Amino acid sequence: MSKSLAPFLLFCSLGFSQSINFDELDKEKWLRYNGGVAANAVYYDGTANRKDLTYFLTGALNFNVAGLYSIPLSFTYSNQNFNFPNPFNFNRLSLHPSYKWATAHIGDVSMSFSPYTLSGHQFTGGGFELNPEGKFQISAMYGRFLKATEYNSEAPRAITAYKRMGYGVKTAYDFEFMKLGVILFKAEDDENSIENPFPMELGLSPKENAVLSFESEFRLLDKAQIRIEYAISGVTEDTRLTDAPSSKGILAFILKENITTNYYNALNASFSYPAGNGTLGVGYERIDPEYKTLGAYYFNNDLENITVNASQTLFDNKVSLSVNAGLQKDNLDNAKTSDQQRVVSSVNLNYTASERLGINAAYSNFQSYTNIRDQFDYINQVGEFDNLDTLNYRQISQNANLGFNYMVKKTKGHQHSASLNMVYQNSNNQQEGQTIEGGNNAFYNGSAAYTLGYLERAMTVTLAANTSYNTIGATDNSLTLGPTIAVGKHYFDKKLRANLSTSYNTSFANGEQQNKVYNLRLGSNYALLKKHNLSLNFMALFRKTDLKSSRDITLTFGYSYSFDNFKLEFQQGNRNTQNRNSSSKESTLKFRYRNVSYSGTIPEINRQLTLVFQSPQFANIPLYKKDELGMLLALVKEQRNVGEYKEKALAFLQALYDYGDFKALLNASLYSVITGIKLDMRKIDFTLEKLFVETKVKRDEHPLTRNPDIQVTTEEEQRDYTLLLADHKERSQKLFGHRWMEKEFAQYNSIEVVETPYGYLKGFMAHITTNAYRLYEKNGDLEELEYLLENEIIDYYYKKSIGTVNPDAYKLRYINKN
Repeated sequence: MSKSLAPFLLFCSLGFSQSINFDELDKEKWLRYNGGVAANAVYYDGTANRKDLTYFLTGALNFNVAGLYSIPLSFTYSNQNFNFPNPFNFNRLSLHPSYKWATAHIGDVSMSFSPYTLSGHQFTGGGFELNPEGKFQISAMYGRFLKATEYNSEAPRAITAYKRMGYGVKTAYDFEFMKLGVILFKAEDDENSIENPFPMELGLSPKENAVLSFESEFRLLDKAQIRIEYAISGVTEDTRLTDAPSSKGILAFILKENITTNYYNALNASFSYPAGNGTLGVGYERIDPEYKTLGAYYFNNDLENITVNASQTLFDNKVSLSVNAGLQKDNLDNAKTSDQQRVVSSVNLNYTASERLGINAAYSNFQSYTNIRDQFDYINQVGEFDNLDTLNYRQISQNANLGFNYMVKKTKGHQHSASLNMVYQNSNNQQEGQTIEGGNNAFYNGSAAYTLGYLERAMTVTLAANTSYNTIGATDNSLTLGPTIAVGKHYFDKKLRANLSTSYNTSFANGEQQNKVYNLRLGSNYALLKKHNLSLNFMALFRKTDLKSSRDITLTFGYSYSFDNFKLEFQQGNRNTQNRNSSSKESTLKFRYRNVSYSGTIPEINRQLTLVFQSPQFANIPLYKKDELGMLLALVKEQRNVGEYKEKALAFLQALYDYGDFKALLNASLYSVITGIKLDMRKIDFTLEKLFVETKVKRDEHPLTRNPDIQVTTEEEQRDYTLLLADHKERSQKLFGHRWMEKEFAQYNSIEVVETPYGYLKGFMAHITTNAYRLYEKNGDLEELEYLLENEIIDYYYKKSIGTVNPDAYKLRYINKN
């Protein structure tokens, strides 16, 4: 037993991340801890290349000392791997002490000044923000952005980097009529931080960057709001060179300039005006080609955007209408051989026809134009794809969707609802005014569902049907359709939740049936003695084609235990006696919250509130939020006046249940995002393949590919060829990673998958929940929440695809080019 515990005690990783409010220190308990353990076992029998039996154990323990230090420990054990993140070291250390309007950031932290200066880049160091109630504000930071990393010939994919240090200051002053701000950011590589030589083709050089930005915000006619930011970024690409530039730049006083120094500009301006029950807005953004800042991980440049937007609510807020349009173009310095313009317009409508009927509709139109600028390349091209990116190319995509939600019946014991959703997508790709072969694609999807809710029986039954029809070019088409039925029910005062779902899908290609897929899912979850949770899930998937039949069976068992609310209070010796005496004289009170009654003396209700806080339904609350709720509960327990106690108790319960409401909202939003991504994937698939083929042709026809032994005459030729190989590799990863993601997302065809996630989706939910809750708690903006989920899930799955996908196993769909 001692041997099995040794790795746990040795390898538990520690990490700090908390906000400290010194105003509250005297109200905190000295020591609290919470956490839990979970065990899961998965049995699999099927065609996939995976183990028959997989099991893993996870655990977490968090100490909180006086509300000042939060110290989480965690471990993971599995028969597949034994993983203790960052053994023997803190995997992350970040402190954020605050006092009134002053906040400090210490350790591994990130700060943002503006999109064009310092924007979310993590650094190791310190910073502060001062936001007094007056008119002056200031923020500053200093730290290490990159640590020195030597070249490793045994791991050529590993990143080689110089040590990079940086600092920044942001100030703002609010006048009566306007607000003005100035940002200064500086970052510099240490050329002596790398000792070992590295290949020249890496293109690595020590850089230096300085950015100066001016911000202004003011109101016009007491209603209209105007915001403007103008940024100047100076970049020295190689600080080792000593040749002086032809002339000094505006940032020469802090930037080491030489012949590799260049200056870039960025401008962003917006105008918004409240009109009726909505707003009107116009935006303009211009970013120079090659604009960059070392304070951001990635930056879009060489673009000019003009956007117009309007939103309005009509007819006593029954109708919500929003219209957006934008124009984007590149090649601002006329240095490219082609110009590209994009036009995007969209209309969204939500109509609440009655208490029972809701209608939503949307339409968007995307047009992209790529026009050749130099006819010489076109006239002299030899192969069909020699100048694929410079031909006159036009892409038109249209998206439309219409949805109905209708409450058929609603009584005390029954609730029946129906929904219907229809989606249409069209993509037309043209070259020289003619639709290319296979370039006109259309996608149609329709889904209908009817849900019967028996409230008194705590049971729901859902009947659904889904169909998708896709056309590729003039000859190919595919059809997928099938029904789904799902039943869910609670037992034993909602301690046991059981669900059953089954679906059947069949697909056709050009009228010929290709396969049949049938799946069956059984699931159960049981809450035992408040802190224990048991789950058992079964899934069977059967596939049948003309050539073969296969089946996959998965059985999953899970157990989890959570603990909390252990406290040590260092108080006067006679205080407990006083509390006991006062408690015995306390009167009883009674109140209700969300159909739950709380009654008894204050100590008795304290125990009831503690049990609710520790219940399984709130077991997955993020640690930072659980700490806040623990403080609210502690504040409730300090109350002795009945009226004040009830007020604080209701505030605590509202904050607690708000997270439960958010979890349901998160599941619905994530499923909506996944559905949208699945629809969008077909639209961009051709574009990704086109870009892949473009670099593949260039690579295959390059002299160094045809004859690797050829002598390279200049370093520039070698660098260009290295960049071409890297570009082709990146586009290959994007295309085949995209198609791997497409296959993964095809499994997520019901919201039940999000509510009980597995595999990569389960990992993503664990990865995103805390950040999503922080964002939604901050502003309550559902659209911004879905924007975060969309960007994060694409990034998460794309990173998972790298190293998983074998490009040789994929084939081109549209372009027949080997």
